[in-house]
Amino acid sequence: MSKLTNFFSTTPGTKFSLVVLAIALISMKLLPASWGQENSPIEWSQVVILACAVIAAVLAAYFGVCSLHQRKLLLWSVPVWLLAIGRELSWGRVFYVNSDGSFVNLANLWYGTYVHPLIACVILITVWGLLKNGLSVEILEWYKYGTVPLIEILILVGAGMFATGVEHFSFGIFGLNEELYEELAETVCYSTLLFLLIDLGFCRRIQPSRAHNIKSYTL
Repeated sequence: MSKLTNFFSTTPGTKFSLVVLAIALISMKLLPASWGQENSPIEWSQVVILACAVIAAVLAAYFGVCSLHQRKLLLWSVPVWLLAIGRELSWGRVFYVNSDGSFVNLANLWYGTYVHPLIACVILITVWGLLKNGLSVEILEWYKYGTVPLIEILILVGAGMFATGVEHFSFGIFGLNEELYEELAETVCYSTLLFLLIDLGFCRRIQPSRAHNIKSYTL
């Protein structure tokens, strides 16, 4: 099988990602614009998806079929998912709602001054942990010896670019549906990341060839 064929081979995660993409495209036509607002069902579904990613990363780190180094990297990804959850919860502001439905300013919360320094520390420590455990080397070896789930990556990049474009560069062309489209695109991103994570941790067929016979064991 050629490397190009490997790139476009499908996994369970690929199929689920395509299903979520189709559902999102249909939802753009069916859901009311209010579902794109803060604290909406879509935003809470994103929190659930990201929480599932935390669970999947931990399970893959201890019971996955990939190599020891790869499983360590999956464990080091947990802070990334937690930061994403914090972002979707507006760093806890969703639990402090004014009478008019708006959120309290972060600076006015008792912990507000600590949020950004904490985020910076978590990012620095996480980047250090990923690099220390050979993230770049593992990516290169996966490219050489494994199967790159390109379809999932394309969905992820495409949805991410669309969400960014709608949020910052649409200039109001989507009208009241702007936030809805953005949130649906973000949901596709998060879902695809979750399925990609599961594939990397548990799909034996796409693992680098030299890792096929590595048995799982507790870190």
